[in-house]
Parts: sequence; structure tokens; C-alpha cells
Amino acid sequence: MDKEILADVQESYGIRIQDSILIDGGWQNKLWNASDGRHNYLVKRFSESRFSHQKLMKIEAALQRQIRLEAFGPPIPHIYLCGQRAIRFLDSGAAYMVMDFSPGKNETCQSITLTQMKSLGDVCARIHKGFSQLPVSTEDAPPDILGLLEKHLAEQRRDFSSDAPEEFQRTLFVGENIFKQLPSGFFDRLPMGFSHEDFTPDNVLFDEKGVTAVIDFDRNCFSYPWHDIGRVVLSFALDLERFDIAKIQSFIDGYSEHLPLTWGNVADALRAAWCIEFPWWVGPYFFTDRFTGKAVRYRREIQWLTENWEEVNRLQERS
Repeated sequence: MDKEILADVQESYGIRIQDSILIDGGWQNKLWNASDGRHNYLVKRFSESRFSHQKLMKIEAALQRQIRLEAFGPPIPHIYLCGQRAIRFLDSGAAYMVMDFSPGKNETCQSITLTQMKSLGDVCARIHKGFSQLPVSTEDAPPDILGLLEKHLAEQRRDFSSDAPEEFQRTLFVGENIFKQLPSGFFDRLPMGFSHEDFTPDNVLFDEKGVTAVIDFDRNCFSYPWHDIGRVVLSFALDLERFDIAKIQSFIDGYSEHLPLTWGNVADALRAAWCIEFPWWVGPYFFTDRFTGKAVRYRREIQWLTENWEEVNRLQERS
């Protein structure tokens, strides 16, 4: 672990770290599994190149919501505070936080079991139900998703080049047609509230019985909670050939123990996820060999959803 952070953890938190191991998964951040001989902690140093002070202040607000959410009982890591702040800033410019280390392993759409999928539905609903109990300020408002999508499509069409990858061209063309078919008030019928906003396989830990922890709440914000549901279905119940109906049903069963959820709701959640994430992943660069890593999977999921939009309507018919 970085020496300055190691020393500050002891001085500011009273935790004397004896051993630490750098672990993967930080997306430019540094993560350490650290132990004081009795307890395991996760120490996270935020990337100075990725996060400005302003962005870190937004993350601080998100972490404060995570701290309040803990009182409602979902399996999420406990965050340690220093002076009522989750993020500790050092004079050198380094910024880090300390939380409990959560045991478990990541699963994929291929490896997750029906039992784990039901547990994931249960935990997702408990998080949404807890988030719904948090106070909402006048500044909390969901983004204009359809407006952002329309702007992205217009920019892609304006900068369109016939030399762009064929897959991108096809996905953009079909995406434009889907956008034209969406009702103007589509998001008006969706629940609004705080949501995790990053329900990917990297951020959910399991044992054989179910979810042991949901982690990385840095992006939680006031938005559309069903985006979390759509992201779960894409990440855990889509093999890029077809939806796994049994896994989706297991998720619905678990979620419905706390909040209502129908097949029609799942279809709308997928539509919402597509609207939100299409601008993230559909651009010429994302269809080239220069675009690598885990994010390729997310682009392929949105591409598949674009090219198989009728499958969402078939889910709707199950209601």
C-alpha cells in the first residue's frame, strides 16, 4: 500500500495495517485488501487522473447515501468515516476511503445459478426499497434521458462517415428507428428515485447460496431504479443469443418478495437501460479493435438489444 495512505490510515482511523494486497477491479483506482490482524478492510485510492475534486464531491454524496442505506439491512460494505466524511483527502492530492472487505466471488450469465439469481432479485429490491426511504431534495431530479439519447443520435448522424465500422453503422441505423418508435412520455411511467446505477457482475459478490455483497455505490444517484433491473437482466440473463427466461423469472420471484415486479416491468426496464446506455456504447470507436476490456461486453449487450428489440416485446407479452 502507498506509504502515505498506510500512515494516514493509522493516524486518522486508528487502524494499524499489518498486511495489504493490491487487487484487481479498480478501473484506474487502486484497491487493497488490508488487514490489521483481526479484521479485513478494503482501502480504495481514487484515480487522480480520472476524478477531479468536483467529481469526488459527487461521489462523497453518493457514499453518504450508501451509509444511510446500510441501516435498512441490504448486504453492502460498511464505510468508515473520518470527520463525518467518507473520502479522506491528503495534502499531496491523494484521495482514499476505507470500508469493510466483502467476501465472495463474481458470477457471470453463464455461471450464475437460479438460487443466486433469486437472491439477486431479493437484494436489488431491498436496496431500492431502502433508497426509497431516503430524503429527496428539490435538487434531485432524473436526467432527461430521451433528450440525451436524441442529442447523441443527432451528433452521430452529423459526424457520420462511410468509413465507420459496418457494425456501428447498422446499430446506429436500427437505434434511430427504435428511438422514433418510443413514446414521448415513456419515462413518465417509470418509477423515479435513487438507484445503484452500476449493477454489473463486477459489483455483485456471491457464495453458493446467494449474494454476499453489492459494492461500488459511487455512481448511485436520483434516476430511474428500473435501470438497475435492466442492467441485471443484460448482465446475468443474456448470453448474447437469447434471454434466459428461467433466470429472469427467478430474479422476479426474489424482487417481488419486497416490491412488485412483472414481466411487463422487466421489458420496460430493458427499454430504459437501452435508452440510458446506447449513448455510452454506440459510437465508431467502440466497434474497433482499439476498444478492449470488460466494457466490450457492455457494448455487445446494447448492440444485441438493438438488433433484437422484438425480444423485449416478447417479454412484455408474458405479463
